[in-house]
Amino acid sequence: MRRVALILLLVAFVAACAESGNEDGEDQEAAPVAAQAFAQRFDEASGMPPLETAGSDPSWEQLGLGLDLSPAEQKRYGTFTIYVVDPGNLEAVSSLLADKDTGKPLEPDADGIYWDYDELAKSQVAQKRYGPNVVLAWWNEKRKPGTDERWEQLDQLVQQAVAG
Repeated sequence: MRRVALILLLVAFVAACAESGNEDGEDQEAAPVAAQAFAQRFDEASGMPPLETAGSDPSWEQLGLGLDLSPAEQKRYGTFTIYVVDPGNLEAVSSLLADKDTGKPLEPDADGIYWDYDELAKSQVAQKRYGPNVVLAWWNEKRKPGTDERWEQLDQLVQQAVAG
């Protein structure tokens, strides 16, 4: 009888874990989004200046607000980059979520944020994965990890743009 109760308890536990899901795992199972579609959805939802291609790499499109932001816009949104990785090169996401000095994979915190310190900017960089191929990188302008309303706004907008 004890064995049956233990098995039922184990089955219930496994079912509960599967139901709650792993955020990263669920995101990775979603369909990849194309950079152009992502930028259009983001622009429509954000009310920000349109995203521009900030740089290119064979593995991803790098999107941002460009270099001509006013000081007020810079203060309002902060410094961020959105990487939309080529669906044919999803392993490139791992390189974005790695320590930039050592190349070692970073570990996400409880909110799914990967923190890395940018020596040049003297700032922590919050990085988060959305779906299988989108990564938001945001500089918090501090030496310690921590987010604020700018991050919260960007986080919601990127989630919406990935979801469609």
